[in-house]
Amino acid sequence: MNRSIVAVIELIEVAKKMVQSQQIKAGVLAIVVTFVGQPLSRSVNRFLLDGLGEWAIVGFLLLGLAGVMVVAANLTASAMRASIAGFIAGLMVWRGFIDGPLRFFSEYFAIAPIDFGGFPLGGRYALLMSTSTIMVALLFLYGLMNRETKCVFMRYLMKLVRWSPGLPTQGVQRSIARIAAMETVFVQWAIFLLFLFLGGWLGNPFYLVMLIWSFYLVVQLFRRKRGADVFRYAIPVSVVIWSLAEVGAFFGFYPEVWQSPAENPVSMSLMLIVFVAAVFFLLKEDRVPSGSDVSA
Repeated sequence: MNRSIVAVIELIEVAKKMVQSQQIKAGVLAIVVTFVGQPLSRSVNRFLLDGLGEWAIVGFLLLGLAGVMVVAANLTASAMRASIAGFIAGLMVWRGFIDGPLRFFSEYFAIAPIDFGGFPLGGRYALLMSTSTIMVALLFLYGLMNRETKCVFMRYLMKLVRWSPGLPTQGVQRSIARIAAMETVFVQWAIFLLFLFLGGWLGNPFYLVMLIWSFYLVVQLFRRKRGADVFRYAIPVSVVIWSLAEVGAFFGFYPEVWQSPAENPVSMSLMLIVFVAAVFFLLKEDRVPSGSDVSA
């Protein structure tokens, strides 16, 4: 019994040290911001569609333009602030210029639902899946053909095909806000397509693999030390976890409150409060000097 008590006390002490660790705290807050940002941005889409009707496309375009302005306003901001602003701007650009218009035009042109891999999917998913080749082209042109990229995945692909445009220029200060926004857009695009295609083809084994991969990504996240680097790494981690959460909602395990925000004001208000609080504490805890983190 005494040994059990000692073991419990030791676990509590370890937990306290983890909570007090700036590295762990930054990782948890980064996941909270990037994860909760997903349903909040979805709710904005729903407000525009329900509130503006046939004029929703105007609202989406204004939302996307606002995202561009957020990037412009944070081109020289500190690493953490620029990363957070870039993520928010990326969501606005994604919802305003890509996801939102796909929803609007699928309804406007009455795109029929499809059956893919035994799953009934709305017309907007058919439109999104048709953009896969466009995404690949832009990804290669922007990533593989860009000598300034420090993206580990792109550099790995370059090494794999034994080709490289050259090493990044030394001493070049790049805009972290723009990088974070681009990462957010491409990560949303790529992972959603991954879930649509492979989820439809492979079914449950794919979801199991993605669940295991998400745990691996979370572990890798907490091994990172620089605050802004931790935050930007949390973006793809949260998109994977969010996609798994949407799969659960798709199969009816819980309601998609973000799809009907007007009917769920308490839930959506709590999400917004958590999001704002997490952003506040991230900025408060930030001690990284401006311009010291420019990896992408």
